[in-house]
Amino acid sequence: MTSSTGATQNEPQEVVHFTPLDPTLADDFWPRMNDLRNRCPVVWSDQPWSDKAAGFWVVSDYADVMAASTDWKSFSNAQGAAPVQFDLDILRMIPLETDPPLHRGIRRLLNPFFTAEAQQAGEAGIQEKVDTLLGRCVARGEVDFISEFTQVLPPIVFFETYLEQQESEIGWVLEVLNTLLTQPEKALEVAPRLLTWGAELLVERREQGRRDDLAGVIAHMGLEGSDDGLELNEKQRIETLNLMIMAGMETTMGALGSIAVRLATDQALRAELATADDKRLGRVVDEFLRFESPVPTAGRTLTEDVEMSGCPMRGGDRVLLNWAAANRDPAQFKDPDTLDFERQNVSSHVAFGAGIHRCLGNHLARREIKASIKAICQLTTFEVSQAGFTPSYRPAFARGPISLPVRLVR
Repeated sequence: MTSSTGATQNEPQEVVHFTPLDPTLADDFWPRMNDLRNRCPVVWSDQPWSDKAAGFWVVSDYADVMAASTDWKSFSNAQGAAPVQFDLDILRMIPLETDPPLHRGIRRLLNPFFTAEAQQAGEAGIQEKVDTLLGRCVARGEVDFISEFTQVLPPIVFFETYLEQQESEIGWVLEVLNTLLTQPEKALEVAPRLLTWGAELLVERREQGRRDDLAGVIAHMGLEGSDDGLELNEKQRIETLNLMIMAGMETTMGALGSIAVRLATDQALRAELATADDKRLGRVVDEFLRFESPVPTAGRTLTEDVEMSGCPMRGGDRVLLNWAAANRDPAQFKDPDTLDFERQNVSSHVAFGAGIHRCLGNHLARREIKASIKAICQLTTFEVSQAGFTPSYRPAFARGPISLPVRLVR
């Protein structure tokens, strides 16, 4: 992420060599993200953003990130929203990679499954799954908490709750998701298996005439003769289901992993949270999400010329919204590099994005994280079991530790 001079009159005056999948960024993440924001709130990167194109704007301060994310007409998702873009002819994330009116129509049908009220009804079930998984870890005494808990809980919750799939049936999904999130250039190799599985599930729901679960609603969405006001083909329905699966995993996996590292290495904090009530735990979850930013960046495409922080950007330019840097912006958050559960604006973070494309499943993620923190903090022992352990983080769309060796005692 070094700057370069020598830009021509028609080019940005400062250029950085920043890419969100840079493997050297993962383990030196916050110093470099903070430096990028502080030096260059809006800056041009000369790195590739797809396998066909290079060069994009990086927007890193809170005010500009919020302005861009709430202006979908100028900062469009329709040409892709991934930090490093998939080939949209192979895989489009619907409704994320669409704009109104299509986006609005699809979200209207999906929203009922993900409201705070809907999640309230399933809270006990989530806590039960957390306790079951944690019990397995306790029974073994020492485990890699990432592979045994944080990467397992979100798939179990999502697949069992929304798709009626059991834990024993979804192991392969984790392998596919890991490849899609860390190696987008391999989408053509691995996406077909997930998409084929989704296609078969949608056909099954239509044959059963079911509209009572998430897959059933998607299966009948935009069918010819339907009264939902949508016109979708089968590929678009499959891509909608696929996004529900992907989005139901990445934010929560990354957040849980980073939070677990903190709890395993800060016993005073764990003791403090052991007696926290639900209201306080809600603030704890928000502050952890701000502090860790499990989904660091997102892509947009300009539909018109825009000036931001003195930088003229042209219609057609690619833009990277730096959620992580915005969440540590001192202009928005006092002492941003300090974990502070008492901060007044704790809920104003952009860990779930902002605007019309804000994460649909944010209430589900919050409940999984809250239930996990509660259960971990009530253990007698939850500590790193490897002397000198330092967590390594994967370079991916979702940020989280690769492993976490812990010792657990009930």
